[in-house]
Amino acid sequence: MNIDLLFTKDGEAGLITSENLVKKVAGAVMDIQTGLMSLEYADMDYLDLNISIDSAFFPMLELCGQIHLGAIKNGHIAQAYQIPLMFQDDPYRLDAMRGVVQPRNPLQAFNSFVKRCTTGQPVHRDDLGNDEAMGCVLGDASPAALQFAPHLARRHAMEIAPRLAPSQAPPSLGLGTSGGGSGGGRIIRGRPEQKEGEDER
Repeated sequence: MNIDLLFTKDGEAGLITSENLVKKVAGAVMDIQTGLMSLEYADMDYLDLNISIDSAFFPMLELCGQIHLGAIKNGHIAQAYQIPLMFQDDPYRLDAMRGVVQPRNPLQAFNSFVKRCTTGQPVHRDDLGNDEAMGCVLGDASPAALQFAPHLARRHAMEIAPRLAPSQAPPSLGLGTSGGGSGGGRIIRGRPEQKEGEDER
């Protein structure tokens, strides 16, 4: 598998692979000392990437709480989601990025990212001695023309479809308020309490 690190002009970062990752990646860990990155799988296994990242990209990576991860196969987006980016030996990173949240629409977020990529570099090659493999993972595919593979196209369509808001409040059970609303009332069961001086009937 070959992997590239790509950036948009706004500093958004992502890893693009030449084939689907079989196991779910839980996060990426960057070692500033070596410039190398590793992918940590959800099952506690990991993949060490074998090409150092250019130090010119470090400032952009330091601002990324998460990065995109996706696979491009035969000119189609075959896998896409987001993962947290951590730095080795940085105990304050977790607190600094605690407010970073996953996008609500991960496929659309990746699609937007990959179409805006402007620069990057290889970060992993199966055959480091093959100079022909050092080209971009995207190959001849234009980022702007990438489409989702059929198994993701339907999910992507559902993500970007407009969501209808309810036109009125849901019907009430009519318990608790004189106007038929649904808030604040009590239901009393059994005999009501007698007031002092009333005859028992």
